[in-house]
Amino acid sequence: MLHGIRLIIYDLDGTLIDSTEAIVETFNRVIVEQGEPARPKATIQEMIGLPLTEMFRKVLPTVKHGIIQGCWDRYIEIYSDVGPRKTRILPNVPETLTYFKDIGYMQSIATTKRSDVAILLLEKLELLRYFDLILGINDVAFPKPAPDIIDLTLRHLGVKPCEAVFVEDTTIGLEAGKKCGVYTVGVTTGTHDRTKLSTLHPDYIVDNLLELTRLVEH
Repeated sequence: MLHGIRLIIYDLDGTLIDSTEAIVETFNRVIVEQGEPARPKATIQEMIGLPLTEMFRKVLPTVKHGIIQGCWDRYIEIYSDVGPRKTRILPNVPETLTYFKDIGYMQSIATTKRSDVAILLLEKLELLRYFDLILGINDVAFPKPAPDIIDLTLRHLGVKPCEAVFVEDTTIGLEAGKKCGVYTVGVTTGTHDRTKLSTLHPDYIVDNLLELTRLVEH
């Protein structure tokens, strides 16, 4: 059991929502516009969790790295249309968020999406009302696995590391939580399986977000 928790911080993609189809379609549309071949779904899916700039850096030839910022801007433009249509809420997410909100826990988002994009998406999915704070990659100098976004969350909400738990589906995010000193819970609903998540030694690994309600002591 996790004792003394006041705040639950969630990653977004793979933890609360499945936007794989939206990400793959948007990413490929952007690189095709730049004269590059579309990449297989599996290739893009493996990169989910990295900052978009790093994803583009991995697939674009070096001579095109100067256009990465433009690719990011174009991605946001396309995703604002594609994202809400091709994103689904993962099983038991509304029930879990409702449970913690009703008993008085703070809840927040720490994502590698831009915060404005995350807010738009959560609003369209009718999940925005559950959160006290939403932070994205544009709010910090260094993205996950750096601890910056978790540190900033704690400062904004006045919470000590020992009073927070970070829920993530990737080793990238779990590393950020570990560096910050918060409790960490890996969830297998996203990019990384239980074996890979276990390499970061989170406090718990769950297969369904609803299991979190049994781990956090009320």
